Amino acid sequence: MKELDLAWYMIRLHTRLRRFDHKRNSQDKINIFHHARRVTSKLSSVLIRFSVAEAKTPWFTDDEAKAIHQEREKLLEKLSGRTNLSANGTKLHLGKLSRGCTICMDGYWGCNYINGRCHRNCFYCMRDHSMQTEPNSKSDGFDFGTSEEHIEFLKTFQIRGVGFSGGEPLLVLDRLLEHIVAIRKELGSTIYLWMYTNGDLVNRETLSALRDAGLNEIRFDLSARGYDLSPLVLAKEYIPTVAVEIPAIPEDFLLVKKLLVDMQAVGVNHLNLHQLMAGQRNWKALCRRHYHFSFQSTPAVHESELCALRLILYACEQKLNLPINYCSVAYKFRFQGRAFRMRRALVLREGFQEITEAGYIRSLCISDSADKIEALARRLKGDHVEPILWKEECDHGEISLHSNLMSYVDWSSATLAIKYYQAGVALKNKSARFEPGNLKRDRRTVKTVTGLGCSAFDCWHRLYVQKEAATDVFSPTHLKHLGVSEEKNRFKNIIGQLLSVATYEQLEAGLPDVT
Repeated sequence: MKELDLAWYMIRLHTRLRRFDHKRNSQDKINIFHHARRVTSKLSSVLIRFSVAEAKTPWFTDDEAKAIHQEREKLLEKLSGRTNLSANGTKLHLGKLSRGCTICMDGYWGCNYINGRCHRNCFYCMRDHSMQTEPNSKSDGFDFGTSEEHIEFLKTFQIRGVGFSGGEPLLVLDRLLEHIVAIRKELGSTIYLWMYTNGDLVNRETLSALRDAGLNEIRFDLSARGYDLSPLVLAKEYIPTVAVEIPAIPEDFLLVKKLLVDMQAVGVNHLNLHQLMAGQRNWKALCRRHYHFSFQSTPAVHESELCALRLILYACEQKLNLPINYCSVAYKFRFQGRAFRMRRALVLREGFQEITEAGYIRSLCISDSADKIEALARRLKGDHVEPILWKEECDHGEISLHSNLMSYVDWSSATLAIKYYQAGVALKNKSARFEPGNLKRDRRTVKTVTGLGCSAFDCWHRLYVQKEAATDVFSPTHLKHLGVSEEKNRFKNIIGQLLSVATYEQLEAGLPDVT
């Protein structure tokens, strides 16, 4: 059991309260969130200083946040038109993304922690450095005693790319090679394989073995070894794609800026810059450096983001041909979080259900009299509609339909409920692994809206399927076309319901405000 870190607990609590408070309307500031976050701000600051004597308060005041936000917007404005924006504006990059990053963005990446130990002790690392023995390799909360078990996982969750991380993977080279060889033998070229390393244990023999096993890409954390390019230069002789993947450390800005030309000269295929983020094992080290935390799903270091954006701007100004990718904390929690939900949803969903852009399972359930539901079912059968696309529920007055079948509904008396589920998959018996009958499926309801009619369904469809703007969908002209008066309180409530499901339908766009 992890030791309770009261200061870290208060940091996380304050982060969440600040995010809730920021999302509320400005005229609604006198509320429990507003007062609670002020209390946690003071208490967390006291605890931080008590735990780390040389630390300063990592929170911006409201006025500071506004000024800093404007500074970042000016940087983004200078980069506009010079760079690409992917992943709903959370991933800014110069040039093409690596194939591994593209697979990650699409949601089909599996990070395999092939081991847990590392011989380095980087200040920003979120690993457990007290680990003495190597655990089994792990992915998505599952652990694998053998490479065969790992392959079963990849097949079950439709993984298209695996990044081998650690610890330091080369500390368990034999295990790493066993996994790569087995995956390549079973799945061939349909899967993309890469690994992360600090480069300390890289030599010709190791690189030759990794190449022969079928490794596609190797990524070096150069910040762990003083930005020494020599292992990377050696790797270029063996591995098809060689990348640098480092955190954007504000103090190292000038050093990395000078190194960009050298990276291009030696043939680095991609440079990935990560935003630093705080966790229970590294927050003290970050506070010692007087970084400021922005309020996202986890505290993110604001100065790290500025460092990454300035490096990309410099590369633009110098017209470098080095592809650079900024991997923000917002991207990680939105898109990698979506991918985690989506992989489980693919295993759990039924044919009449759909997976939303945000990775949740969605069900559309029609309620009506038993006679009308039976008549609807007969029409579906008569038209030879695939049985997997609809399902009569145990209650004879309900039927679930795929969204493409809603034209069958008699809206004169029917009502619609939209239900959202988060999927969970576990193993009933760990020794039986991923055999079909051994998967324990869990479906947790996270949101339900009920009592919707034809007009509401039309609005929902335009919002979340056709991706139209809410201002257009709920415009007086469109509502009038539907025969709805926007002044009716009931429909105003329905509009609120439809907007309330946005979190479960789609991911937020853009980098979050600095708060």
